[in-house]
Amino acid sequence: MKRLKLIGILLSIAFCAQNQNIFPAGNSGLNDTLSKIKKTNKAFTYGEKLSYRIHYGILDGGKAKFVIADKPEMVNGRNTYHVKVTGNSAGLVDLMFKVKDEFESFIDEESVVPLKATKKVREGKYTDADFILFDHERHLAASRRGKTEIETNSQDVVSAIYYARITDMGNAKIGDLFPVPFYLDGKTYELRFRYVGKENISTSKGIFRCLKVKPQLIEGRIFKDNDALTLWVTDDENHIPIRVESDIFMGSIKADIIDFSGIKNPLSSKIK
Repeated sequence: MKRLKLIGILLSIAFCAQNQNIFPAGNSGLNDTLSKIKKTNKAFTYGEKLSYRIHYGILDGGKAKFVIADKPEMVNGRNTYHVKVTGNSAGLVDLMFKVKDEFESFIDEESVVPLKATKKVREGKYTDADFILFDHERHLAASRRGKTEIETNSQDVVSAIYYARITDMGNAKIGDLFPVPFYLDGKTYELRFRYVGKENISTSKGIFRCLKVKPQLIEGRIFKDNDALTLWVTDDENHIPIRVESDIFMGSIKADIIDFSGIKNPLSSKIK
């Protein structure tokens, strides 16, 4: 039954992939809509690659990679950043709780909102897959779970990270909140980044001046509470995530950057 369920999911994704015109035809209105929410992106560009080492407590948990394609890809006649995020478990963690996740997002170059996204997840015995199309003109997201109303600037789980990176926190005060609406599994949420100060972080790639933020998360899904995650990003125009730490139901998790390339701006936050 589980195999049949997974096959059904994959077939539904294939159907969506072959029928991307499930929204009314024409994109002149879409172009106008996205032009109205145009954003300035000083943080990332094509060809950027970020790699992270993940630790579950004292165990080597695996690696994660965030890769932007080297050149724009067209979706609905518009240039997009094709972002692929992969995560794989390793060592003892892989034996106890195998993780193999893959997410893709096609982010509009001008407005920095997703036009489509895919999800393939294997975490222990849990598997899931989806294909999402975003119609920002009509404020709808469509997937195998049906159609869902979304807000202006709504993101998927990948594009939300890149959207947050273009946020200007130069004049932020401790406690300031930066909201990011996003879609996940047929529902909409508001992810809020709370600025908590600055801190120097030492990694294998050097020491960086960082902005420290706490994303307010969905309580009860993975994290112990909605303030369980802490994120450090470089205090420069790149806003590269350097470290993530969190307490989860299975213990604690930390991800540290181990490699990067294709960065848009000089890493002026690097101390040494």
